Amino acid sequence: MAINTVWSIDLGKSSLKAVRLRSSQGNVEIVAVDKVDYPLGDGGEDTAALSREALGIFLARNSVKDPVVVAHPGQGTFSRFIKMPAFDQKKVGEMVGYEASQQIPFPLDEVIWDYHVVNREYLPGEEREVALFAIRRNDVEDFLLEFTNNELAVESVSIGYLGVLNYAAHDLALEEPSIILDIGASHTDLLLMDGDRFWIRAVPHSGNEITRTIQERFHLGFAEAEKLKLALAREPDKAVKIYQSIIQPKLKELVAEVQRSIGAYRSQYGEATFSKLYLLGNGSKIIGAPRFLRESLNMPVEKVQGISHYRVSREANLKLLQANLPAFATALGSAMHILGDAACGVDLVPAEDKMAKVVKRKQKHVFIAAGIILFSMLVSRYLLTSTAQYFSETTQEAVTRMAPLQKGTAAQETYAESRDEFDMLFKQMKESVALRGRVLSALQALDSVLVTFPNARSPSLTVAVKDGAPALGEQMEELLSNRLWVPWARFSRLDDPSAKDSKKGGDVPTEPTYEFKIRVMVKSKDSSEQSVAFIKEKFQAPLEAALKTQGLDIKPAKEGGPLVQIGTIQPNLTEIYFSPSGRDAGTDGGQDGRPFDSVEVSWVLVTRPLETEEDPEEGDEADEEAPEEG
Repeated sequence: MAINTVWSIDLGKSSLKAVRLRSSQGNVEIVAVDKVDYPLGDGGEDTAALSREALGIFLARNSVKDPVVVAHPGQGTFSRFIKMPAFDQKKVGEMVGYEASQQIPFPLDEVIWDYHVVNREYLPGEEREVALFAIRRNDVEDFLLEFTNNELAVESVSIGYLGVLNYAAHDLALEEPSIILDIGASHTDLLLMDGDRFWIRAVPHSGNEITRTIQERFHLGFAEAEKLKLALAREPDKAVKIYQSIIQPKLKELVAEVQRSIGAYRSQYGEATFSKLYLLGNGSKIIGAPRFLRESLNMPVEKVQGISHYRVSREANLKLLQANLPAFATALGSAMHILGDAACGVDLVPAEDKMAKVVKRKQKHVFIAAGIILFSMLVSRYLLTSTAQYFSETTQEAVTRMAPLQKGTAAQETYAESRDEFDMLFKQMKESVALRGRVLSALQALDSVLVTFPNARSPSLTVAVKDGAPALGEQMEELLSNRLWVPWARFSRLDDPSAKDSKKGGDVPTEPTYEFKIRVMVKSKDSSEQSVAFIKEKFQAPLEAALKTQGLDIKPAKEGGPLVQIGTIQPNLTEIYFSPSGRDAGTDGGQDGRPFDSVEVSWVLVTRPLETEEDPEEGDEADEEAPEEG
């Protein structure tokens, strides 16, 4: 099932920022925002403890029932941009995995890593540009612990600077090469964006660095120095002195880092002219920063203060969003790959957590399928019962109306007409009851076969701790290979109920004939023939036996033809479709077991004919035509 509403949480070094986003009709809407600032201390506080406290305050103020996306701050993460020979898309995972083992300076089993292939037009044979991202496994597990302890369903783990990247790509709509500076409390994320290509670097300059310099220069506590820094705009006399002696030297160092990064980018990707710089983060509020950067880099500098492409719901705290928009950039962008509109979709959720989500979603599908079958049986039984009751009431009413017509010879003609009408009604009701009964019989037969498959039971997998996630994946693959999905089944009557028996030429109706068609899907085997053989053995044969126990016989669709019609198999499908029409009713791309093989199986069914006496005239004719013996 596609996710269209998420909470995106950015646990920074000085505050927690959270936004609730909803995707609807191609637009992303900001439904709610919240911000919890950490209390100011001496600058040496346990930020982990502060973030835990802030998370508790956030959960007390908000009801979080949607999936959650979290942004790792980015410190301690590994990123590298490499070029690889042109590769076949089918082998991209294998080739990037080999490169990752060479480039990432840790054993791959000690990290969680992902990659992004730059999506641009390449010339034939041109090298592909790939970005690698990795975090130590212990760091991710520690980071997610607080969310897990608060029973939050973490759907995805992004990195702070990738959230900024996705925010800029979606809302700033950059048309020319641009620079993004996200100045945070503990570090600054520098992004160079050039079309679909991007380059990321974390630089050590930050808002807290300026605060600590003020603290040392004026012998103040950290909290007092932070308040002084924020109050400079209201105190021009102090602002000039502090700006010239403290802030301006730090900004010069930041400009040098920007120029050094531009030079490194040009040496790797060729000449590029960056036309504009965008300021984000709480550090963008530093007095004099926009002007100094503009004059030093000789380019326009814009402090982002408005929303362009996100929609804002009336439910959202617009005042809070406007006052702190630069600080919300990471949270706004981190969930974009879940909602389907992201420049980079890297996800660093541990593999075992992804497997747990697969199992949990599978349980939901099994329960839904069982509920649908049970509901269908209950509806069929209700319709059958109500039809029989209606037939009984109609019969009684007809008898009551016919009673006065039986008196006197003058009423005989009216009586005959009413009787014919009653007979026709009786026949229609009988046919309706019969059809409802056949549908119920077919569904009961289908249910008796489906319960034998592992789909009917919640999966329970146990592996030794030493075997880890690979063994769990192998067991899950084996479990899925023995499952079978029935997206839809259709039971319909084939013949015209008013048709006559052409052989006898009398008024005896033909035996009712029905078509039972089922779409069957299985996890793809080594070949289409193996998939068909699995369906025949595990599904077709048991279902045919079950149909016969329900009083339904199978006949060929045409004279001399097979008893079962098996259509052309459709191999390697990525989705399950839950309606005969097909492509407009698929599942989301995360369906377990893919790829699938799909085929339609159909039977022509009749009820078992009653034993009838041989027509005496036909018997006489047979005797006359038989040759004499002896």
